[in-house]
Amino acid sequence: MKKITLNKTNLTDLADLSIGKRVRYIREHLQSECGNSFSGKSVANRIQLFSQSTLTTIERDKTKDIPSKVLYAIAKDFGADLYLFFDDFYKNSIHESVVLIPPLYNKDDPDKENKDESELLNNQMAIETNPLLENEYSIKTTVSKVASNEDEQITFIFKSRVKYTEQHLFYLLSHIINQINTIDVTIDPELAESNNQVDPIKLAKDYIHYGKTSLHAFPWHASKDKLILDNKAFEKAAKYTERLSENLNQKQEEKEEN
Repeated sequence: MKKITLNKTNLTDLADLSIGKRVRYIREHLQSECGNSFSGKSVANRIQLFSQSTLTTIERDKTKDIPSKVLYAIAKDFGADLYLFFDDFYKNSIHESVVLIPPLYNKDDPDKENKDESELLNNQMAIETNPLLENEYSIKTTVSKVASNEDEQITFIFKSRVKYTEQHLFYLLSHIINQINTIDVTIDPELAESNNQVDPIKLAKDYIHYGKTSLHAFPWHASKDKLILDNKAFEKAAKYTERLSENLNQKQEEKEEN
């Protein structure tokens, strides 16, 4: 598996850029690491949602609005988290590094992957209940611990016992964001003087808006397919955690020997 790292200097540079210029910065970083597979022409040909000239327009900040499906496709091609292009990613926490995993170099079996995607699409087309027609939803809250290298460990999952409207969801999100802000400042009072304080009301409204209007970036998961994906992710996480434990035990043994 090929991984490309954006270090702290790269992330500091990205924090000061606009969305379009972040696209260019990350693409050029990938090009420097991987060659012309990430030239503007190659990226445009691979994604096929826009031309090379359109990508250049985006990267030069000559367009007022980048369609969500375009930004999502670019993020996917780069092997990047979509949030890497948004200001909130840089305001909310300090990242030492971010790893990009371009799918171009990480396909074990392209034929199998295409087949799996086709089966997944067929399953999703057999729709009995359409969530887009609903106005109330149960809410599942997940809390994770995030290590310095961005590894995650889920520590808490809780599902509401009643259904929430969009307004209830807004209350919940703004409350969570405000509580995290408050705890952050309690732990590190200097953050109170920062100009990068997150506005809970604005951020909650933004994410609710994204969830309703940017379905390419915030898609619905079919319940059965998500369960399968979650199980696979759990198996990989269990193996990775076992390796972490073995590594820790080895270092402790070496320390005791010394």
